[in-house]
Amino acid sequence: MTRPRPPPAKHPQDGGRWRSGLFEGKCVEMARSTERKSRLPKTKTPEEWQAFFKSINARYDCGKRNDALFRLLYASALRVGEALSLEISDFDQELMRIHVRVGKTGERFVPLPDDPALIKSINAWLEVRSRWNPTTPLLFTTKPGKALSTNAARESMKLYGERAGIGHVHPHMARHSAATELLSHGASPIGVQRILGHRQLSTLLSTYSHACDTHAREAMTKR
Repeated sequence: MTRPRPPPAKHPQDGGRWRSGLFEGKCVEMARSTERKSRLPKTKTPEEWQAFFKSINARYDCGKRNDALFRLLYASALRVGEALSLEISDFDQELMRIHVRVGKTGERFVPLPDDPALIKSINAWLEVRSRWNPTTPLLFTTKPGKALSTNAARESMKLYGERAGIGHVHPHMARHSAATELLSHGASPIGVQRILGHRQLSTLLSTYSHACDTHAREAMTKR
């Protein structure tokens, strides 16, 4: 005698109906989410950044401003919104640091490297800014004295990247590149966390694990 087939298994949240399409869709969504989290941050090499800066025509006033802004992004790992919110008093050349007042995690001080090209670029821009004489205290402005928009910064970086022949470049790529270089050169993760303004160290370690792993291998070879 042939036994009858058992009824299909019921999904606990399905009201008795097994919706395989929904289940498969959730699996695909979870897989894509995991894939996104495992992707490495997009960066450029130091040599590519040098080519990028060479593509900026700093003979003109707007070029001087853009050169100073983008060098600052790369040197300090600031978010573009943080950099464009800086006021002129937030740049302390004597102490070589930036006071970030508008950030995702509140205020912080970000030290700047002893980079002659960076200082020369910022000073050249400050001379232009004094001639433009904007009424706003913002560090980076347009010639009419308006705040420089993030879209304008992104479009300029894209243009310079194409001109330099290094592909697409965007502001957050400067931040990722700076963080990766700091960690791969042996900087303390806690120090880099403070520079980036991450609330939790785990955010830094999960995002830049590739750089931490590189440094770990180097450290092991020096035992």
